[in-house]
Amino acid sequence: MKFTLVCLLTTFTFAKTLNFETTRTKSTAGAGVASILMNEATVTNPAPLAFFNLSSIYFEKFSTNTTIDSNSQELDNYAFIASDSSKNLKGSVAYIKSSSSELKNKQINIALASNIGKKSAAGLTYKDIRKQYLYNGKIITKEYKQFVPGVFHVINQDFSIGFVAIDPLRKNPEESKLVLGAQYTLLNYITLMFDFGADYKEDLNEKSMVRSAAQIKIFNDFFLRVGAYEDKALKERGNGIGLGWVQPKLVIDVALKNTRVSESAILQQNEEKIKETSFSLAYRF
Repeated sequence: MKFTLVCLLTTFTFAKTLNFETTRTKSTAGAGVASILMNEATVTNPAPLAFFNLSSIYFEKFSTNTTIDSNSQELDNYAFIASDSSKNLKGSVAYIKSSSSELKNKQINIALASNIGKKSAAGLTYKDIRKQYLYNGKIITKEYKQFVPGVFHVINQDFSIGFVAIDPLRKNPEESKLVLGAQYTLLNYITLMFDFGADYKEDLNEKSMVRSAAQIKIFNDFFLRVGAYEDKALKERGNGIGLGWVQPKLVIDVALKNTRVSESAILQQNEEKIKETSFSLAYRF
């Protein structure tokens, strides 16, 4: 039994845990800092939560398949998000958990937001993160806490901008960056999203991040989304695609995201391919 376990740990020298994204943000490859989103408040930018005046319960089930060479491993994941924006101070709480036979990851996010003008808002997200992954036959555990302040401004009906400072206290320095986002809607049915970020303490050529996405409205309640990204600090690049069905009270999303991770001794990660499939259901009231 011990010999078998050692062989498994030696063979599966990978299984990086990606930062959590909702089904919608998986489909846009993470883009959305300047989007007015509610369930994503604890993930992208907490500030837009201030523009809502309702409550929401969100559940997401997603699977992560990681492959290196000819070996693969799958993690089962789920997330639960509860949001209340019916009061002056808006709030959202997220609980994310993933596990396999060897690894267990857990994350708790809390976001608060408030208006600072008719077209502007500010917010703050607190994240308590515990990640486990395999590297060179060893289980590595990382536990850290992050603060993510964010602001959001609506320029006009079609154009909005957002800004977040991810982990400005540098509890996990490779994730620390400033991100500026923009969103523009064309002809009422095509929405373009663009995020650019970088660690201001490092060389932009080595630590920059870019995400771009498009959303196309089909009929009145279906939305097709596609996106791509590259994060040089985390040595990741990938793309996403998804479909959303939006009703006044019910929102259903499905998404597929592919990520390629480059080898890095500093980040303690191996070269690998990660495929995520996700389904989510949200009820607004």
